Amino acid sequence: MGRYIQRRLMINIPVLIIITILSFLLLQATPGDPLSAYVPPDSPLTEAQRDALRERLGLNAPLPERYLIWLKEALQGNLGVSARTGQDVLELIGARIGPTLLLMVTAMTIGVVSGLLLGVLTAVRRNTPIDMLISSGALFGISVPVYLAGLVGLYIFSVRLGWFPTGGYTTPGDTGFLDRLHHLILPALVIAIQYVASTMRYTRSSMIEALSQDYVRTAQAKGLAFRPVVLRHALRNALIPIATIIGTYIPNLLAGAVFIETIFTWPGMGRLFVESVNARDYPVVMGLTLILAIIILTANLLTDLTYAIIDPRIRYD
Repeated sequence: MGRYIQRRLMINIPVLIIITILSFLLLQATPGDPLSAYVPPDSPLTEAQRDALRERLGLNAPLPERYLIWLKEALQGNLGVSARTGQDVLELIGARIGPTLLLMVTAMTIGVVSGLLLGVLTAVRRNTPIDMLISSGALFGISVPVYLAGLVGLYIFSVRLGWFPTGGYTTPGDTGFLDRLHHLILPALVIAIQYVASTMRYTRSSMIEALSQDYVRTAQAKGLAFRPVVLRHALRNALIPIATIIGTYIPNLLAGAVFIETIFTWPGMGRLFVESVNARDYPVVMGLTLILAIIILTANLLTDLTYAIIDPRIRYD
């Protein structure tokens, strides 16, 4: 196991560097002058002042040199200073990562747990009216874009019915657990819709295949009750392909967070990313790209390691 983790880490390092190189090149290829992010619109600079500022920021250096300078500083834990706010980038991201992780973990927990339960139910009750109803709902859930679900959910449950706040992380002056939960429920449910549907469909398919295997019939022939056979034997074997799908949820969750955090004014990394792109705040965009890439690569590694927990036959030599 240890050697496997070392090998994966050695593979992930060049992947991470390639991601940062591509992000750096794409940012440099965007139209406009990067210097504009550092100059207030109401305080124009002379050409000499602009040249001096460009020299001080290192924008006159060749592109490879600028990237290597950024990479060297990033390896030392210095991601630069925000051009928009003047804050340290690492501190700025650190303040936003908590709300994003809270939203992602809640949405993923709802999506995976609900999807597994519905998938097992529809597999056991295959071709019954409840199976057809849940499967139709899952097809609808997969088909609805997350931003559309967010806008519709916000309009119906916040604007029209008033069940949930229209946005924000907490109510001003109230930082209690229940208030934060009240703000969290709607955006988390909106994000979870697709993952409930996707997990349910994969679980149903995998469970139907597992229930048709000889070991299930043998367990039933030995007199074991149907519920332990389903949960203890069939479900455990069905979880192996499902774990792969769950591992792919992390990038999609981060992408969905960009839309949902913007719609619900949630103070997370997704909203910070949108604000930084609009403001051409390159240091923050590069810092976010690095942090998000690390999160995704770590999630992929944990997914691989989960296989050994689910199936003891898997060994990493």
